[in-house]
Amino acid sequence: MNLGISGRTALVVGASRGIGLEVARELRAEGCKVITVSRTEGVDLMPEGSPEAFCTEIQDTPPDIICHVLGGSQGLTETLLPSVGYAKVWRLNLGIAIDINAVFIPMMQRNKWRRIVHITSTHPEIRVGYCPYVSAKAALDGYVRSVGREFSKDGVIITALSLGVVQTEGRYHANLSQKEQEAYFDRHIPTHRFGRAEEVAKAVSFLVSDHAGYMAGSIVPFDGGIR
Repeated sequence: MNLGISGRTALVVGASRGIGLEVARELRAEGCKVITVSRTEGVDLMPEGSPEAFCTEIQDTPPDIICHVLGGSQGLTETLLPSVGYAKVWRLNLGIAIDINAVFIPMMQRNKWRRIVHITSTHPEIRVGYCPYVSAKAALDGYVRSVGREFSKDGVIITALSLGVVQTEGRYHANLSQKEQEAYFDRHIPTHRFGRAEEVAKAVSFLVSDHAGYMAGSIVPFDGGIR
């Protein structure tokens, strides 16, 4: 299938390893010029103003495609955290993406063909996970639905891929024994396996393609039928 993205410039935010790295590789294989940003490259987007400063650095080659892969719990797992703790988790999962989008969406509107994909999670839907992280992803879902519809008339198609359990380095599930994995599959995942980062990358490449032009504000499950 010709995705229609060869020659496009893509920005992958959070590309040091795992899903972000696979997304960057997949887009390169599809002929995109890929700009990556991650902490391992010496770029910390958490401080206020840092995303905007980074955008200024690449404004001469503004992206046609943005893939927001940053996310995580920041190690903050307690429900009764003060709001400053929640704000830190929200910043990583949502705030940085909002700041970057706010810079580039006005440029994208003028070009009538652009794509933005966010990585979100099934956790809010199935009601499991750490509360700060789950609440951040729920807010991200609301953002994608709203902003996706607002800018679709200008050809800026904004979507999200909602992930279940994807096997990546450092995830808790990577350390389960075969027996423990089988028990987990029996309870939760009808496809009886974990997702793979390269599969996520393929799905992302479709969402940034010509073929996703009618998917404004869509949040696409990618979860093996998790329950």
